[in-house]
Amino acid sequence: MSITVKNILVVFIMALIIRISYVIFFVEAEYLFAEDQMGYILLAQQFPVTGFLGVTPERMPGYPLFVATIYSIFGDWAWNVILIQILVDSISCVVIALTAQSLFNKGFWIAGILSAINLNMIILSATILTDTLFLFLFVLFLFSLLQYLRNNSLVWLFLLVLFISMTTLVRVSSYYLLPILFVWLVSWRLWQKDSIMRVSKLVALYLVVVGILLGGIHQRNYQEYGSTSLSSQTGTHILEWVVPATYQYSGQGSYQEGKDLVKEKLDLALQNDNLEALPSNIFDGSAYQAEIAKDILIEFGFINIAKAWVVGSVVNLLAPSVAYAPEFRSMKHPSFYATKGDGVVEKLFNYMKNSSGIIYLSILFVATILSILFIMLALLGVFKMAKNLPPITVTTLLLLVGYFIAVIGPVIGVKYRLPVEPILILFVTYFLNGIDSKDSH
Repeated sequence: MSITVKNILVVFIMALIIRISYVIFFVEAEYLFAEDQMGYILLAQQFPVTGFLGVTPERMPGYPLFVATIYSIFGDWAWNVILIQILVDSISCVVIALTAQSLFNKGFWIAGILSAINLNMIILSATILTDTLFLFLFVLFLFSLLQYLRNNSLVWLFLLVLFISMTTLVRVSSYYLLPILFVWLVSWRLWQKDSIMRVSKLVALYLVVVGILLGGIHQRNYQEYGSTSLSSQTGTHILEWVVPATYQYSGQGSYQEGKDLVKEKLDLALQNDNLEALPSNIFDGSAYQAEIAKDILIEFGFINIAKAWVVGSVVNLLAPSVAYAPEFRSMKHPSFYATKGDGVVEKLFNYMKNSSGIIYLSILFVATILSILFIMLALLGVFKMAKNLPPITVTTLLLLVGYFIAVIGPVIGVKYRLPVEPILILFVTYFLNGIDSKDSH
């Protein structure tokens, strides 16, 4: 099947209509200023003064630049950002569909429809958060990466490095993917017996592009804070989120007890070091928190850490996207994090028992069944792809899924699954197409 401009426009318009309809019927204006969204609005408003390298090191500057650009062109109105993000997310649907077509020689319509109705993408496109821009750049990277694996072109190598670096400028979660991908690609080209000159070009191009896009932030952090880290979020994230979640999902106690343990360990460490508060240098504070978190996790032991990661990953993959929808979250229900329970099964049971709304539970039940079905189809697609597609392609896709699952760890939230969604769509598309080995190349 040859893809025409008309085909592309149909997928784009379908995705666009679905996202606009969602905003019209389910998103209230006050929701745009809730939680972290207001923080990004403020960063965007300050951007003309702070500039690219003046954004707080707790956040990456890519998204504030994106929002500030929209403000400068269309006006300082939150709905302008949502409209542009809806357009961007609709383009992401087209790119995912084109990726499936390029990879399988089929699947454009299935991948396009699955992307257009993907509730996680729909919901997050209507929030002033990094997710939609992050996903857009990531799917461009994914498309470029798969093209490079097929033809080993320097153009596609440049584009894949460019897009993954830009992705990191939006959200730091892809930062450690840069060295992993670098080692993976170099190893693959050496396995293919490329010449030293060709491998050297790969190395030089990769390092130059990454250095140009991320080097300025590293230099600023080193000059102003004496740190070689890209962001100062790490310590707070690990100590305040990862440790309590690991405590709970390894079956040692409730999430709140994990939070209490963190506070106790932090207070004790500050007391032993004769400190009244964390170091004023935010990177030193982050490193201090990370060190405490490391000590706590070592005390937990490898088995408990592995158990928490497995449980958290399973919950994140199976959790329904509707759980993040503002209209659904506004229904009367208990907080999942605050629900008591030593293990995930007990926690889920208590959560359902404490949820009195029959409509809420019914939606959650149906959505969970659909989510489980989607993951099962994706697994079937993986097995089928493993038999028919080149090993480097399947292994690379699984490597990307494994990376983001590892980064998310035991922290529960369907929004964190977003980078995995386009790859899962590719797996499901391959299975639904019933593609055999003759159609795979």
